Amino acid sequence: MILYKDKDFCTGCTACENVCPKNSITMIEDEEGFYYPVIDDKICNDCGLCKKTCPQYKEYNKCENIPEIYAASHNSKDIVFNSSSGGMFTALSDWILENNGVVYGVMFDDNFIVSHNRATDSQTRDKFHGSKYVQSNISSTFKQVEEDLKNNIIVMFTGTPCQNAGLLNYLEKRKVNIDKLYTCDNICHAVTSPLIWKEYVEFIENKFDDKLVKYSMRNKKEGWKSQKVLAEFKQCDYSKECNSKYSFNKLFLSLLPVRPSCYECKYTSFNRVTDITLADFWNFEENNKIFDKDKGISLVLVNSEKGNKWFEAIKSNIRFVLSNQKECWQPHLEYSSAKPKNRIKFWNEYHRYGGNFIIRKYSGGTFSSNAKRILTPYLRMFGLYTLAGKVYAIVFGKKK
Repeated sequence: MILYKDKDFCTGCTACENVCPKNSITMIEDEEGFYYPVIDDKICNDCGLCKKTCPQYKEYNKCENIPEIYAASHNSKDIVFNSSSGGMFTALSDWILENNGVVYGVMFDDNFIVSHNRATDSQTRDKFHGSKYVQSNISSTFKQVEEDLKNNIIVMFTGTPCQNAGLLNYLEKRKVNIDKLYTCDNICHAVTSPLIWKEYVEFIENKFDDKLVKYSMRNKKEGWKSQKVLAEFKQCDYSKECNSKYSFNKLFLSLLPVRPSCYECKYTSFNRVTDITLADFWNFEENNKIFDKDKGISLVLVNSEKGNKWFEAIKSNIRFVLSNQKECWQPHLEYSSAKPKNRIKFWNEYHRYGGNFIIRKYSGGTFSSNAKRILTPYLRMFGLYTLAGKVYAIVFGKKK
């Protein structure tokens, strides 16, 4: 069975592996640290279910599900502070937990491996807080969701758009009733290789001769817009160094270590696959005093009738303002990330010289990524961000 001709086509969602009735598919790590399905031809019976389940073969009607758009934040200042944006994930997941449901989200384990996990209480759920710019290990999560739904449990699943699409296709092929499934995605930039993230953690631990104990990719000690990381080690805080000379976020924003399929992402539009989509709502507070400046505001896209009922259920815990597509426009609601011209060079250098070399060389960011990072706040301030983004899309050929 040939699942795809070009592996760059694959998002690594695991739908094919989980749906295979013969267990002939295994997700195997490639030389870049991304996982791809490998089929054992001795076991495979060519039923084609894997290909029928793969969301990359399914086209979505771009005229459907025009969302209701809101700017929103949680009423609790503590929750907003501990969230990447406005605390909407907490508000939505609280409702699930209050109704005896379960929440699936992404967390760091004790070794800072990024993986999907299941939470039945707020203490575990709180580990899902915050951005993780790394592709998560989703493992058997789809089968766990299926089991919960069959047991009549309310389920909230959070993940990237492609992970949500994979789950929904899997459940459809398994003929599982999804009335009690609530899906939530983010406006995704791209996902970094877990291998490069592992190399980074090892690098900073060796560099500072200390054990990393806490890492936040979007900490608000210096404000929401600062987008600074927090890097606490057993003996010392090295956040300053991890925000400047050895910045994982700058390495991520260079787009060099991200999954190849991200450069051709099919989910970059207002037509979403989930019930609710969350992201940052930049610059909204400048025109609306209902929100605390520089504390964090969420962009909320309510994409379905189920999503609307879900949002209605949490309104007493949040402050919100109706918005529109023009106000909330972001690049990745229209086009995918551009593939860097030196991507091949980056990976060749990694395989030749190792992780320490590429982290030292690229964790300061590239010229183009640093320029965008510096200019973006000013473009937003002067109302030129949307225009600049659309020009960028035309120049780099990613506009849909």
